[in-house]
Amino acid sequence: MNLSKRSIEMLLDLVEIKLSYMDISDREDARDMQILERAKSELQSIDREPETVTAFARPIRRPGRPRTAA
Repeated sequence: MNLSKRSIEMLLDLVEIKLSYMDISDREDARDMQILERAKSELQSIDREPETVTAFARPIRRPGRPRTAA
């Protein structure tokens, strides 16, 4: 699955916001923080590789019979 540059940037912003608001109080919180840090680094690595990112594009209309007015 390819993500657009815009989607990756949005996801990075959301992960960074979540990380900034996290309060570590137990092991589960620490584990969640590690997972978010890993997700952030993965998104950043995807963002640096332009060949794996697809641009926003208009949906392609499937060919078919032309519509007729009724």
